[in-house]
Amino acid sequence: MKRRDTLTALGFLAALALALAVVVSSCFGGEGALETLLKQALRDRDVQAVLDGAERAVNQDLDRDHFFIQLFGGVQRLCGRRVVEDAVGENTVVKLSTGALNFVDLTGPDPAPQAAENAGATAALAQDLSERGIPYRFLLAPQKIGRDQALLPTGVTDRGNAAADAFLAGLAEAGAAYTDLRPLFEENGSYADWFFRTDHHWKPEAAFFAWQYLTGLLEEEYGFACDAALTQASNWDTRVLEDFFLGSQGKRVGTLYAGTDRLTLYTPKFETQLTYACPFYAIDRRGPFQTSVCFPERVARRDWFGGNPYTYYAGGDYPLATVTNHLNPDGPRIVLLRDSFACALTPFLALSCSELVTIDLRYFSGDLLDTVVKLEPDLVLSLMTAGSTGNAALFPSKAALEE
Repeated sequence: MKRRDTLTALGFLAALALALAVVVSSCFGGEGALETLLKQALRDRDVQAVLDGAERAVNQDLDRDHFFIQLFGGVQRLCGRRVVEDAVGENTVVKLSTGALNFVDLTGPDPAPQAAENAGATAALAQDLSERGIPYRFLLAPQKIGRDQALLPTGVTDRGNAAADAFLAGLAEAGAAYTDLRPLFEENGSYADWFFRTDHHWKPEAAFFAWQYLTGLLEEEYGFACDAALTQASNWDTRVLEDFFLGSQGKRVGTLYAGTDRLTLYTPKFETQLTYACPFYAIDRRGPFQTSVCFPERVARRDWFGGNPYTYYAGGDYPLATVTNHLNPDGPRIVLLRDSFACALTPFLALSCSELVTIDLRYFSGDLLDTVVKLEPDLVLSLMTAGSTGNAALFPSKAALEE
């Protein structure tokens, strides 16, 4: 009797688990493999087929090797949770009122003091370069949560914009040149649409728009003329990869929690010839825009958890990389100090240059000032998003500059 009761209970629990999986699959997508299997079993009255194929079908529905991440995210969504805490505090994911995801650090220190210190080091670098006849300008990219946007759950705050304001105030006080790109995106289009839903980066469309703006800025401030045809949207082909990208935030909670993103691939209709080199990683790519500064292998197949299609543009974060534009030998030589937002911008900006050298201080270990001076650039730029201004790893050390 006890054995029969136990088997009955186990059967009930198994049925309940299968029903839950069907409900989750049905709520967040079309008819899944498990639902198809169950319908077929009911039609054919074949219970054994369900038992034999259930695990494979569930794994297929919930992305095979990431079943528990997917199931966890699905449960969080069903429960209506907007804050999904992570073992690593800074990787806690929140769902904004727009439905997009964002990282928040619930336990870390206020980044504003570090941002002010970073501003001092940046101003010192600008002064050192100025004394050597090299102009410098800081470019502040927008972050996913705009200024004065009430998108977060009650009790959760984002301090990225406040840190950026403290940083820019420090630059202004020191007289260092900067451009705040946040108003550009706040005043054009839907702000949320400039960013991925499941990733912390801006979209390629945003980087392209920023490049269009920067070409005018570079000509107005420094006399670097750029062929207007290069930045005209009509001179570019675009291809959209739907349901293709699961970003850094989405990977923590799965596709059932917030869905996926699409990715736009830009290809110029005009001739391009570039060389992209990073000796540290033995990268030496030569050819047109779409195979030199872009990496088609990064979008060869959809891989939500194992891939990073955002790195289709510029390949990723490298200590030092150089793009040579063979069709613009009279263009400026620019050094770009960067965070990961520059991945999407680099291929476009390179078309405005004869040579573009990018340096990511998180991975660069040389003497920054000495390296930059030896490159003999016409201009040094920094591009950081608002949320990066409080990250000491992305900025030069003031003490090192004074040595």
